Amino acid sequence: MKKSISFPHHIPVLLSNFSSLIPKVSGIWIDGTFGFGGYSRYLLESGASKLVAIDVDPEVMNYASKLEKIWQDKFKVFNANFCKMNEIASGLRLKNISGVVLDVGLSSMHIDRSIRGFSLKNDGPLDMRMSKKGPSAKDFVNKADENLISEVLLKYGEERYAKAIAKRIITVRKKYPIERTHQLVNIIEEVLGHTSRQRIHPATRSFQAIRVAVNNELQNLVDGLESANKLLKIGGILAVITFHSLEDRIVKRFFNLKTKNKNVLEEIKCIGGNSEPLYERLNKKPITASKKEISENPRARSAKLRIVKKVSHHCINIEARFLGLPAVSNSLSEFQCD
Repeated sequence: MKKSISFPHHIPVLLSNFSSLIPKVSGIWIDGTFGFGGYSRYLLESGASKLVAIDVDPEVMNYASKLEKIWQDKFKVFNANFCKMNEIASGLRLKNISGVVLDVGLSSMHIDRSIRGFSLKNDGPLDMRMSKKGPSAKDFVNKADENLISEVLLKYGEERYAKAIAKRIITVRKKYPIERTHQLVNIIEEVLGHTSRQRIHPATRSFQAIRVAVNNELQNLVDGLESANKLLKIGGILAVITFHSLEDRIVKRFFNLKTKNKNVLEEIKCIGGNSEPLYERLNKKPITASKKEISENPRARSAKLRIVKKVSHHCINIEARFLGLPAVSNSLSEFQCD
């Protein structure tokens, strides 16, 4: 029996649903978003012969190193983005991967620690970098031109009032730099208003948009899905948890393109699917959290879990725009962190 280790209190989203669909684990697995290690621990304890964990956030390495000490022969962790999993697996000479798990988006440590700059509720530096390297949200808000800010808020946050918010940001930053999260929150509230009765804070979409843009999350997701597809063996499992509509749209369309499905979206019919499916769906509809899980972990409210099993090595190249990746000006690359 492995020695128990102490981790921060953390409830892995939809883990019980995942374990009910994948009760038997074997072979080599990749956990592309280690976080606090909830899925990694389940996979190790359930029979994975080897587990490679990846996380772009350097702060999780402290927790991951605890697992490395316990599971020395089975567990290896890398501080990188999951879109690099092909390179990592190649470096380890790993083939025939049995499963890949991706828990996309923010983790509890990002939201709970105001110093990381993701929180609306608690004031902190306007950072939002998951990797803690490269340009930050502060750089974007203070240096990007008005058109780019408006474009990002609209396309990555689906914010209807993107132009008005961008215009107000430009006006304010001419007077003083915008360096704190609550400064940005107040600017957005000035444009949209805010009452305590609103269930969703009016700055939520803008914060999401800036975070997604700075971290290049959607392109990394597309690249990660393609990497997982190349690594998985026949019978291998690909499980993805998303938390907002843009992410989920990309995953859904990726699976629609590569899965036998009689109800394929009209836009997918236009560009063509596979006559030979690559995947078999293990859940026909996305799995969402129960009322009990939401009460215990409010973050689970918007989570969706999709799981497929690989049935073919047939390869096709898909343009990211067909998967729902918004087209944004090339100038955004100047503000995207590593």
